[in-house]
Amino acid sequence: MTLDDPYKVVIAYDFGTTFSGASYAFAHNTPEIYDVQKWPHKNGSYYPKVPTLSVYKRSNPKHLLEWGHAAKKIMLKPQSTEHNILLSNFKLSLDEHLREGALENGISPVEAIAHYLGALHQHVLDDVTRGFAKNYHPDTFRYCLTVPAMWSDRAKHTMRQAALKANLIRATDPEDRLVLISEPEAAALYCEKMCDQINLRPGNRIMICDAGGGTVDLIVFEITDASANGIKNDRLKEVTHGMGESCGSVFIDRHFQSFLQRKLGDQSIPPLAMNMMMDQFVDNIKPEFDGLEDHYLNLPASLSLDPPEDECLDEGTLILRAGELQKQVFDPVVEKVLDLMERQYRQITDHRLDCIFLVGGFGSSNYLYQCVQDRFELRVGQILCPPRAAMAVVRGAVLFGLNPRVIVSRVSRRTYGINAGLPFVESVDPPESRVIRPDGSMRCITRFLPFVTKDDEFPIDHFIAEEMFVYYGTVASTDIMLYATENDRVPRYVNEEGLEQVASITVPVPTIPGVGHGERISYIVRMFFGTTEIRMEADFGTGRTYKVYCDFDAVNKYASTQQENA
Repeated sequence: MTLDDPYKVVIAYDFGTTFSGASYAFAHNTPEIYDVQKWPHKNGSYYPKVPTLSVYKRSNPKHLLEWGHAAKKIMLKPQSTEHNILLSNFKLSLDEHLREGALENGISPVEAIAHYLGALHQHVLDDVTRGFAKNYHPDTFRYCLTVPAMWSDRAKHTMRQAALKANLIRATDPEDRLVLISEPEAAALYCEKMCDQINLRPGNRIMICDAGGGTVDLIVFEITDASANGIKNDRLKEVTHGMGESCGSVFIDRHFQSFLQRKLGDQSIPPLAMNMMMDQFVDNIKPEFDGLEDHYLNLPASLSLDPPEDECLDEGTLILRAGELQKQVFDPVVEKVLDLMERQYRQITDHRLDCIFLVGGFGSSNYLYQCVQDRFELRVGQILCPPRAAMAVVRGAVLFGLNPRVIVSRVSRRTYGINAGLPFVESVDPPESRVIRPDGSMRCITRFLPFVTKDDEFPIDHFIAEEMFVYYGTVASTDIMLYATENDRVPRYVNEEGLEQVASITVPVPTIPGVGHGERISYIVRMFFGTTEIRMEADFGTGRTYKVYCDFDAVNKYASTQQENA
C-alpha cells in the first residue's frame, strides 16, 4: 500500500470450524501485526482465538443469543440443552461433499455464518478502535477473509454474502474493500517471512499443510526474487493447484466420542457429562498426544457408569491407552492427511521440495508432526512447525490485505468455460443440438468453450477474452452460463458428466444507435481467474463495462450491475 491508498487499516478474519481468530495492521508504516486476544467472557490467560460456537433460544431459534466463550458457558448450565440450541462446526455446511444436513435451528449456513461473523466483527471493531485505529474512519478499513482451498466457487461466494449480511462491508463499497484468500496461501505468506532464518532462497519450494479444526488444505509455492533497487521483495508463485479435504481435528473429536461411548457401554450419557469429557480431551489430551504415553480422563461425578477395573485408576478416572487412542481415534484422520500430502507431492513433476510447513491448530499436533516426519524426512529437506502456527493463516491474511499482489501467479484447480454456439460439425455433433442463425449459419448450441484448463498457470492480472455475438433486437439480454470441471479431459459439450454449472449470468443488450434488427453484433467477455474469486466482465463497446457479481447458485438467475468505465 501507498500513502495515497484509501485503506489505512487491514483487519483479517480466519473463520474456522472450531476456533476463529482476528489480526490487524496499519498500512502507513512498516507493518506490525497485532492479534486480537481479549475475547468476551474469557477468564484467565489470553488465547488469540475464540470458539466458533453460537447459541439460540429454542423459543426464538433465528435470533443469536450468545457466541464464542459465552455460548460455551451457557451450555455448561444444567438443563441448558432443553432450552437452547448450540450450533458448532457449521462451517462444514459449506463443504458440498459432506452433506452435513440442515442446521438444528432451521436457518441457512450463510445466516449462521453471518450471525457469528457479525458478533465477532463488532467485538473486533470495539477492540481495534480503542487504540490508534480510532484516528481513522471505519470506511478506510479493508477486510480479508480466509477460505479453504478446496471450497467450491459457490462456497467462497457464500462467505462474501455472509460478510455483507454481517455488515463488514456494504453492497455499494468498492469490491476490493473485501478480499478473500485461500487458507494455505495466507499461511504461505506468513511462513515466507521466516525463510531467511531457515536458509530458504528464491528458487526453493515450500509445501504448506494447513491443518485446522475442519479442513486440511495444501499448496506448494516457489519463492521468486522480485528485488528492485537493492531491496529484497520476494514473491510466491504457485507450483501446484491447492487441494484439501474436510479431515481436520474435529473428526478426531468425533472418533473420540464414539470411542468413549464404546468404552463406557451402550448406556445413555447425559449431554452435560459428555461435554465435560470432550472438553478434557480437546483441551488437554489431544494437544499432548504423541502415540506413546497413556492418558487419563476424569469422569464426571454425575456419571453412574462402571467401566472395567483394568481401565480405571480409581472410581473417577478412566485410563486411555496410547495404542487404542492411536488406532481408533487419531490414525483414521492422520492417515487422510498423509494421503493428501502424498497426492500434493505427486503433483510436483520433478519432486523437488525444500520444506514442509505445518500450520493451523491441528498442524501444531505433536503426533501429526511425528507422522509427517516419518513419511517425508527422506524426501524433503526440512519439516517445520513455525511459531504461533495456529495464527499463521490469519496473520498471513493481514499481509495479503496489505499487498494483494504478493502472490504473482496461481494454478487453476478446475477447467472453466462457458456455453457457446460454435460451428456445427455434422460428423461429430448430435443433430438435435443444431440451430440455424438469422444469418444462415449452422451452430451447435451445446458446445463448451474453455477459458482456462485445469493446471494452467496464470499471473494475477491475467484474463481470458473471447469475442461473442448476438443478433440485435432478437433478445433483450444474453445469458452466459459458467461451467467447471475437475476432470483432466476438456469436455466438448456442456452436458457431459463431471461438468457442473456454477453460475448463470444475464447481461442486458444495450441500445446501440444505427444497428438494424437481426444484425449480428459482437461483445467481449473477459474472465479473470488470477484471484481467489472469479470475476467476469462483458463489454459491448458502448463505453460501459458490465461487471457481474455472481451468486454461484445455478437455481437462480443472477443480477448484474452497470458501472461506468473510468
